[in-house]
Amino acid sequence: MKKEQCIWALLRNYISDKKGSIAILFGIMAPILIGAAGMSLDYSRAYLVKQRLAQALDAAALAATASGTDQAVIEQKVLDFFDANYPDNKLGITFTPTVQVVGDKVIVSGTAQYQTLFLGIIGIDTINVEATTTVLREVQGIEVVLVMDNTGSMSYNDNISALRTAANNFVYIMYGIDVDDGAAASAESLDSMVTRDPQYIKIGLVPYSGAVNVGPYGLGEDKNGDYYGSAFVNNPFNLQYTTNSSSSVSNNDWLGCVEALPYPDDTTDNQGPWDMYRYCRDDDDNANCYGYWYWGTYYPYVGPNFHCPKTPVTPLTTSPSELRTSNDMMTASGYTHGNLGMVWGYRLLSPSFPFEEGVEWTNQYWRKAVVMMTDGVNTIHPYYSAYGRTSDHDLTASDLNDRFAEVCQKLKDEGAIIYTVTFAGGVSESTKDYYRNCATSPDYYFDAPGQQDLIDTFEEISRQLSNLYIMD
Repeated sequence: MKKEQCIWALLRNYISDKKGSIAILFGIMAPILIGAAGMSLDYSRAYLVKQRLAQALDAAALAATASGTDQAVIEQKVLDFFDANYPDNKLGITFTPTVQVVGDKVIVSGTAQYQTLFLGIIGIDTINVEATTTVLREVQGIEVVLVMDNTGSMSYNDNISALRTAANNFVYIMYGIDVDDGAAASAESLDSMVTRDPQYIKIGLVPYSGAVNVGPYGLGEDKNGDYYGSAFVNNPFNLQYTTNSSSSVSNNDWLGCVEALPYPDDTTDNQGPWDMYRYCRDDDDNANCYGYWYWGTYYPYVGPNFHCPKTPVTPLTTSPSELRTSNDMMTASGYTHGNLGMVWGYRLLSPSFPFEEGVEWTNQYWRKAVVMMTDGVNTIHPYYSAYGRTSDHDLTASDLNDRFAEVCQKLKDEGAIIYTVTFAGGVSESTKDYYRNCATSPDYYFDAPGQQDLIDTFEEISRQLSNLYIMD
């Protein structure tokens, strides 16, 4: 019995010693096992942080780049967007983006320190998480119409010349032509200077005053006299289209302006037809018109094209040469009906008749935009405008403002981007409010008090209209 008791005692001692060994071994291995599990969890969370940071940076960079071209503005927009959409307390990280603007590239990057949950056991308290995104401002699939004030007040201080320069610089930048090189080149040579694919950049022009000049297109011809499409202007006297504004004393020619359609068709993407603008004449009256007082001078007779803008619209085109030629024709004359300029901008962007160069509104690969500028308030001519004889209607400037707002809303409903520009000192605060409300957002409204401000504003908008995409 003593021998058996001895054997059992030895066995119990061995088992006891074995338990101790396991306990010691576990004590040694526990930190490693916990560290391994913690490492897997912490690095998984760090990778999630990296993904979310990259997505946030992409969105911030895109939003900021669309806000301007100045590095300080872009940097502040990145920070504002990032702070609003990715606060510091998300997943316990702290992250401050850095911004670089290199040519057309905007590079946003930074390093975050993720505070670990488990790796601290083995002395790793933080994990650095890096993210970088590069946004390239590039024009692809853009249709834009410049709606430009050609009223008489634009003759003051030769402001119309500043508008010509601003519009031309806009065209140069959109097509990747150096501004100085473009200004020095002939209009005919501009098409050969394009550095971006012109098939994805279409620009139209709508000069306006108290009416809009639809040019030979209204009679079914283009500016070269070739067939364009079905006529959309009524021509009861079989008048001939002319580009010679000095011949406006003749009753036998038509410079291209049209009367407005009755409300609400004067605010819609409409197919017409439109009546010819015939200064203070009725549709069935081709007789001479009564005289006109202008700045203290009495003109005993004026022709049917009086105050019709000399420059016709330019439907969406891919030719900077054609656009420059048209811009250089702009002159200042007439009163202000900004609502009509805006609705013809709408019609040029539309794919519907009478101007059908635009892609469908729903085409996801193209963006559409209007740049609308004025140097004054809407006014009613004392005798005649695109709405016919003033004595035959009771329209007020307030009515024109309301119709302007309606067109702006229709364009927004179609998904168009709207930039608005008020220029010089003749714009009232209430008109500035109309233009500010018309714009896509307050950031898309500009006030340009001087000529250089107008030029700079058009250049800024042309850069903002560039499409944005994420580079690998």
